[in-house]
Amino acid sequence: MKLLSKASIKSGIKVFTRCDIDVPIENGVVVETFRLDNLLETLSYIIEKGGIPVIAGHIGKPDGVFTEKLSTKHLLPYFNEKLGEGKFELLENLRFDPREEENNEEYAKELASKAEIYVNESFATCHRKHASIVGITTFLPSYAGFRLQKETESLDKILENPKKPLVVIIGGAKLESKLSVIGKFQQIADFILLSSLLSANWSKEITHNMILSDNIDQNTRDIDQKTCEKFKEIIKNAKTILWAGPLGMYENEEFIAGTREIANQISKVTQENGAYSVVGGGDTIAALSKLGLLDNFSFVSTGGGAMLQYLAEGILPGIEALN
Repeated sequence: MKLLSKASIKSGIKVFTRCDIDVPIENGVVVETFRLDNLLETLSYIIEKGGIPVIAGHIGKPDGVFTEKLSTKHLLPYFNEKLGEGKFELLENLRFDPREEENNEEYAKELASKAEIYVNESFATCHRKHASIVGITTFLPSYAGFRLQKETESLDKILENPKKPLVVIIGGAKLESKLSVIGKFQQIADFILLSSLLSANWSKEITHNMILSDNIDQNTRDIDQKTCEKFKEIIKNAKTILWAGPLGMYENEEFIAGTREIANQISKVTQENGAYSVVGGGDTIAALSKLGLLDNFSFVSTGGGAMLQYLAEGILPGIEALN
């Protein structure tokens, strides 16, 4: 894929920048800026080159209907502060138009008409065949943003000759979305650790490298202390760690203990033993942010489903469209 550093950005050129702006908003205020913060390198670069970034993306799932609380206007104070007023354009939530998710060709043309160059800086949506991810690349010279480049390079370290032992920790609520990546790591990981909820719902073969939680017949809203200790013993010797999905219902203080203990153990081996640790997914980011541990890992991926699909398949529609 072509990189942003190779793009010919001149004064006054508009750059359609597909961004990951799907952030939590409460009462019109952004409450977690991690994804937005990771856009700034690319957006600032475009501005420094004299270009005007046309910031485009989606918030939530409005199903093609305008929804006040999902409007991008709530992001204006953030971008004004970080980039400067008048130095960028901010489009309304792309998913207010149903043609975005349909990958409608006419809509892709409409979006392309707003700029002369396209930059994909939304790794988290690269697994979607949407107009602003795939369709638009037909009509504009297209490049990968700095964060998108960093995402693929960081995940490739896990896929291409990772240091061993390789430990993969899978949590979250949706087992179905994780089956393909579990299947991939059954072949290459030394250990795959599953949360109690996923363990309780696992119905396929339990391979030699899979470690299930002990409390699957009891409370599956968090891993128990016995499972915590078992997981921590495995993690302490790891050289490469992938973690996708919190290990309990982290929103409730009563069920965040397992996620906290495992996060602290991964932090420890990362900082003290030099292990390479990658964590990702919206819920994982939210949980680690709540715990104040977000900066303790080698790399935090903005993608959840996109990260898992990339690890399972080695490519995503949005990245393929840039090639």
